[in-house]
Amino acid sequence: MGRSSAPWWRYTDGNEQGVARARAWFTRDERLQGGRGFWVGLVASELATNAVRHTASSEKYGRMGLSMEFLGNNTVLLGVLDQGPRFRAPALMPRVVHREPGEMSPGGRGLWLVDRIAEFWWWEGERGRPLHLRAMVRLDREPDPELGELN
Repeated sequence: MGRSSAPWWRYTDGNEQGVARARAWFTRDERLQGGRGFWVGLVASELATNAVRHTASSEKYGRMGLSMEFLGNNTVLLGVLDQGPRFRAPALMPRVVHREPGEMSPGGRGLWLVDRIAEFWWWEGERGRPLHLRAMVRLDREPDPELGELN
């Protein structure tokens, strides 16, 4: 087993372009090339999208904090730090939304995907304050039949 590396940090804008930059940043390492970073990129995109859609990160001058750390050769710990609740909006807490098969409601599947792909995921922080969503993703995981043709 390889050794852990020090975590990397970066900040990016809390908008759709920031989500794309987050995905690119999370998958740029040479250890994630050749398809090994597919699951990392997908989880990173969902966590960043969650911050943009549900928190103050998407407001004017908003941003997201990104963190990534290799845990050995086959696991990556990634995180997205948001800026807390939007101005004059209720404080939302991360939760998995379960949908019935065939249900056509838009949205609500991001953390469901994270829950299915990551070995573990959790959040740190308090209601009404910035939250740090974290996920451990194995690079050697097999495709999940529940996810369909994602890979």
